[in-house]
Parts: sequence; structure tokens; C-alpha cells
Amino acid sequence: MKLEKIKDPKKCEACARKTIIWGIVANVFLAAFKLFVGFLGRSRALIGSGLCNLSDVGSSIVVILGVRYSKKPADEKYPYGYGKIEFIAQVGMSVLMILGTVALILSSFIVIAKKIIIVQHTVVFFVAILSAIISGLLFKFSHCGGKELNSPSLKAHAEHNKIDVVSSILVAIGVILTRFGLHWVDPAIAIFECAHVLHGSFGILKDGLLGIMDTNLPENYLEIIKNRVLSVKGIKHVSKVRARQTGRKIILDITMQMDPNISVLEAKAINQSVRAFLRSEDRYIGNIAIQVVPAE
Repeated sequence: MKLEKIKDPKKCEACARKTIIWGIVANVFLAAFKLFVGFLGRSRALIGSGLCNLSDVGSSIVVILGVRYSKKPADEKYPYGYGKIEFIAQVGMSVLMILGTVALILSSFIVIAKKIIIVQHTVVFFVAILSAIISGLLFKFSHCGGKELNSPSLKAHAEHNKIDVVSSILVAIGVILTRFGLHWVDPAIAIFECAHVLHGSFGILKDGLLGIMDTNLPENYLEIIKNRVLSVKGIKHVSKVRARQTGRKIILDITMQMDPNISVLEAKAINQSVRAFLRSEDRYIGNIAIQVVPAE
């Protein structure tokens, strides 16, 4: 994890909002179209992909609410701000994805067990390709917004769209294989699709729970912070660096050593220099708690 240079957060915010809104519109259309064609074309894999798009609509709404409330300024009740709402949104999003796949897995196993022959319509193939293209574009913009804004819920939303790309491609492959007489492929792909969604969902759920539990950021990021602090004139040693993410912002706890012979005013000036320098290097850094101990 590297320190990020400042770009233009306002443009990123506007782009992210448009991406989420267009994502809701696109996923409502894709879900309705896939479910309709899936039932007519007798494709359980396409129905599964449609359910995935339906859960995308729910996750988009969760992201909108999470992003909206996470930007509320800190107050007396929540002195560190409302950023963790994004992690809660991330957990809620993953739960929606998990619940939406369990029923399809069971029904697909029943189809395979009963050896039901399914001949899919060719239109299923073209719907799947269209879905992969739209989901790919949504992933591109969501991933960009999540990265630039350091938003956990937007990053999770991007991963959700990436899962949709893979599931749509699998549906298209399934249509081709069933044309060669492999009729069991469609429900098998639906099961694999659901397993893929579950794997991605549990990953998103894990990241959300780690954020809620104030897990320390990666060691390489802590090492970068330590080296940045040591580069400030007057710092003798950095004993400890802890960093946790609360929504988009990173909270730092730093224990550092200074020359015991300097005055209180000089120590305060060095403190301010450290804070200003770190925030100029990484726009995601919010609150910085510094403990100063005299160097031995």
C-alpha cells in the first residue's frame, strides 16, 4: 500500500455518483432481461446471472446510502466521523449476494440429479455477451472511483461487477457447449457461477468485518509512514506506528522520540510539521495521534 498523491476528489465524487446511478439503471435492465430470456430460453445459468444483477441493484442502493452518510462530519457523539458506515454497507452488500445464490444452487443440483435435458435458445448467448460488456464498463468506473476516493463500499461494488463479468462469460460458454449435446453444462455452470459469487461475497464480507474491527493496515504501509516521519527534521526515532481505516480516512497513532533538550515550543512545531507533511503526502490520512517521548 503506497501513499497516494492528491488528484481531484470532486471530479471523482461526481464520476462515482454517476457510475452508481447508471449501474442501478443497467442492472435493473439486465436483471429483468436475463430473467425473462432465462426462463424462455431455459437457461438456469442465465437466471443465476440475472439474480446476481438483481443483488447488484440492492448493493448499489446500499453503496449510495453508505457513501452519503459516511461523509457526514465528525460530531460530539462520533468524534472519528461516520466513515465506518461504508464497512457496514460492505457487509450488508455481501450478505445480499450470499442470500441471492443459495436457492439457485439447490435447484441446479436437482436438475442435474433428475437428468433434465435443457436446450438453450441462441439469444441467451447474445444476452450474456451484452451483460459482460456492460458489467465490464461498470467495473472499470467503480474500481477507479473506489481507488481514487479510498472508498471501501465502492471497491466492494467494483468487485461485485467483476463477478458479473465472469458469470456472464460462463453463461455464453455454456450455451456453446450445450449445442454439442452437453446438456448438463448449463446447470453445472449455474452451480459454479453461484460458488464463484459466494467466494467473492465472503471475501467482501471479510474485508468489511476487518474494517469494522479496526484491523491494522499492511506492514509495508506502516513502514512507509515510519520512514516519512523519520525524514522530518528533529525526529530521532519512531517507536511505533499504528494505522486503521475508518471509511475513506486513515487514522494514525504514532509514538516518536525527540531530543530531550529542545523546548516545548520546538517540540510542538515538529509535531505540526509531521502532521502537515503526512497529510500532504497522503490525502486519505485524517486524524493523527502523536505521542512524544524523550530520546535516551
